[in-house]
Amino acid sequence: MSSAPAGPAFLNDVTVLAERDFKRSFSKGALFGTVVQPLVFFGIFYATFSGMLADKGIDYGPSVTPTLVVQALMFIAIASAMALAADRGSGLFNRLRTMPISSAALGAARLLTVAAEAVISTVVIALVAHLAGFRFHQGPLAALGFVLVAVLFAAALAAVTATVGLTLRSQEALAAALYLPYLPLLVVSSGFVPAELFPGWLQPVVDVSPVSAVVDALRALSDGATGTGRIWPALAWCAGLILLCGWTTARAFRKVTQ
Repeated sequence: MSSAPAGPAFLNDVTVLAERDFKRSFSKGALFGTVVQPLVFFGIFYATFSGMLADKGIDYGPSVTPTLVVQALMFIAIASAMALAADRGSGLFNRLRTMPISSAALGAARLLTVAAEAVISTVVIALVAHLAGFRFHQGPLAALGFVLVAVLFAAALAAVTATVGLTLRSQEALAAALYLPYLPLLVVSSGFVPAELFPGWLQPVVDVSPVSAVVDALRALSDGATGTGRIWPALAWCAGLILLCGWTTARAFRKVTQ
């Protein structure tokens, strides 16, 4: 396995590996996590809370949609790390090491798969949420920005989970490390409850949460009520996580393939 990309050969490697990842991912139930599961959660939350919050003047459908998009992205990133760990356990990395394939192609292919799943999940959730009143009030460009922010956050989360997936050898430990932080990150954010409704000591945590930043950015792009200035913290979080965890993932991958 070579270390440097080499033009058309690199693109061909990425295409072949991405096609493999995408087919394998959907053949092993990722369709449920990518499309069906977010819709199930949307139905549960909407049926449970919409009537209650309508009495308080809150339109729950548009409000909760960005949160459910972020939740779906978390599931996608977790599944990506589990697939990466399965590849390592199956000996795929060792086989690829003996072939003239760029090591960067494997990561690029995995990111392409994550991006494709993020686009599918985001679009499906937005379409279904349309029935519950969700709209892009800022027009097509804002809708495109909504999807792009979702894809960026999915890539950032995938970079984080990839480091964990390449570091831990036990499937049980990996599952615990990936799933345990998911609920606290989602709940301790502005996703379901405004930051000002949290206890005073917890509000600073909510304010700096990457989940809060992304949810607020998605809301700004869909309703425009909170202002586009809310987009920049989300982009900063995505860029920081991609740069930092891209580096840690590359280091972990080199250790695994040595």
